[in-house]
Amino acid sequence: MKTPLDRYRNNFAIEFARIMGKYLPSWQKTQKENIKALYTSWISFYIFAFLLGFVPGKRETDYFNNLHIHFWFGVFIVFVMIITAIGIENKSFQKSVKKSLFGKLLKVFCDNVIYPGSVINGRIYDDSGLLSKKFSSRETDDCFSGRYKDVPFQIEETEIYNVKTAKKKKDEVVTTLFKGVAMRFVMEKNIKAKVLIYSKSLMRRTPKGYEKVNFEYEEFNKKYDVYVKDLIGEAQIEVRYLFNTLVLERFIQLQTAFRVKKLECSVCGKEVLFLLHTNKDLFEMNHLFGKIDDIRQYERLFNEFSSVLSFIEVLNLSSKTGL
Repeated sequence: MKTPLDRYRNNFAIEFARIMGKYLPSWQKTQKENIKALYTSWISFYIFAFLLGFVPGKRETDYFNNLHIHFWFGVFIVFVMIITAIGIENKSFQKSVKKSLFGKLLKVFCDNVIYPGSVINGRIYDDSGLLSKKFSSRETDDCFSGRYKDVPFQIEETEIYNVKTAKKKKDEVVTTLFKGVAMRFVMEKNIKAKVLIYSKSLMRRTPKGYEKVNFEYEEFNKKYDVYVKDLIGEAQIEVRYLFNTLVLERFIQLQTAFRVKKLECSVCGKEVLFLLHTNKDLFEMNHLFGKIDDIRQYERLFNEFSSVLSFIEVLNLSSKTGL
């Protein structure tokens, strides 16, 4: 399915080549420094394991038994430490490159994309009605913010928690409410209905105060459950104008682009909030030992952002239809 943003694909490749020509040497220097730090860790771990084996006993047999046991114990410890060190150095390398690359690369879509950007206010999550409990805290990885077609947006890869406080810290109960990618858009039109959209589930009941809605687009109805709270007496009419066929097509494409099985959406007032549930790391680039200038690793970033901005584009058009 082609989108209006496919026109950016060639520009993306051209801008990528220009950026790499200018910044690649400094990023490769960062890569070498992280690899060097990793090798230094490996050597330290090896010496540590080697010394563990030399624990002299009272007799020669004891010595060799101790050597054998401690050596393999040391090998196990080194293995765990190396895996941990690779993860730490790889994350450090990717974070450093992405911080200077992503913002520049995504300007092919619009000039004011910020990476890392601002995070979504916790109140937005609570007002959405999508979380089972109140927002308490979060851990955020990648986050983007900006404005496209006069629509402000925020995107964050995050894990959200509810913390039930207690007098003793050890008695606190931490519940994970969401893990994945959250996206917030602010429309021009203030919708007077409240809409909840969920990936299809036979176990779901209609939320209290809402009514179930089916659209004329059958492919969408097969994939999602839609519920509307009527705040003005004509909520369904308003919602059907907002979610025209073009918007519904982009809605489906958004989930496909991010390769997630579970998607939730809330529309309330001017706020549109998407929750794409996944345990996968998104917005990633090649590993520490990979090539920085391999454009194929950024194709997914292009597809994900293209789908997000394409949805914003059609949603913004809908907000100008006189609803």
